[in-house]
Amino acid sequence: MAEVVEFADLEVLPLDALAPRERILKTASDLFYRFSVHSVGIDRIIAESGVAKMTFYKHFPSKANLVATYLRHKSAVWFQMLETATQQPGLTAQERILAIFDALDGPFRSPAFRGCPFVKGLAEFGPEADTPDVQATITAYFEGLRELVASLVEPLALPKPERAVIQILSLIQGSIVMAQASRDPLLAEANREAARLLIEGAVGTGASHR
Repeated sequence: MAEVVEFADLEVLPLDALAPRERILKTASDLFYRFSVHSVGIDRIIAESGVAKMTFYKHFPSKANLVATYLRHKSAVWFQMLETATQQPGLTAQERILAIFDALDGPFRSPAFRGCPFVKGLAEFGPEADTPDVQATITAYFEGLRELVASLVEPLALPKPERAVIQILSLIQGSIVMAQASRDPLLAEANREAARLLIEGAVGTGASHR
């Protein structure tokens, strides 16, 4: 929980209000997300964060270590957002799933939206990359998202819950990619509707077999 709080602070506090390690991470997070990991060098991060090179390496012994921490930052903030959306009191089991798409609507409409850092990470850190910490962090994100969706699908008692999980995950990730590509303000709403129809169809199928 402390790490989540720390990462949340990075999102709201100005650079000069942060300690050196957090200044480095905030600067790197902004640059990596806007420009991609491979196009941003350590020297630029050092310069824009306003720390000494020795300070940088004290906190982050390598760029790969910084990238893994950046991705954990993005993952923590993302899952905190989803938890807030899906755990609102009074929601039905179906509404908790659809709340994911409600949560996506805000980021999709933001001019700062640059897509999914983990999809980008898959492209930049493939199997041939010698960055096990980075790859493990990317894998943990996708596994965590699957576990979250599976936990939301479970109360529906569907006849084929794993199929529904895969379909909803595909709608989520597809939404993110398409939102980056098209900037269509109706994307979250359209995919929310697709998820609703999918769930209602699966629930109806299950009821007819009982």
